[in-house]
Amino acid sequence: MIRRITALAALGTLALAAPALAAPKANTITAIGGMNVKSNAYVQDDQRWDADKYTVKSGATVTLRDKSTEKQPHTLSLIKKLPKTPAQIMGCEACGPLMEAHEANPETMEVGKELVEAGADGFDAAGDSIFLAPKGKVTFKVTAKKGTTLAFVCVIHPWMLGEIKVS
Repeated sequence: MIRRITALAALGTLALAAPALAAPKANTITAIGGMNVKSNAYVQDDQRWDADKYTVKSGATVTLRDKSTEKQPHTLSLIKKLPKTPAQIMGCEACGPLMEAHEANPETMEVGKELVEAGADGFDAAGDSIFLAPKGKVTFKVTAKKGTTLAFVCVIHPWMLGEIKVS
């Protein structure tokens, strides 16, 4: 009897966990997660993208949405390459200049420029960036050539990293 209950509990746990294991919706990148604070002990911020890697066709429109619990803004900002070490991640060299390009107010996090395009129209080069308001939804067009891999970061939460493989 105990084995049967344990097996049922394990199956129930897997069933509850299944939605978290589901692949992201095609052409959609979603900010998820939140914070946990224990007074005089720690702050855990697990805001993140719903995947590490995405595949998008060249010319496709991508929807960027915020479903995180913290009501904080995000950006999806293309960078030359993903940082590897904790020091590189938290010392994000591209983050300051990209926030300046968005004309962001550091106190209110309001931006004067929601879309930053480093070169031609569309997302195809380091320096391209789009601002995502809390609980918001925006779209952008991926114009990079097939075979390109685009590395990106949220300049507000530099541990939120990912890649878009252009097919």
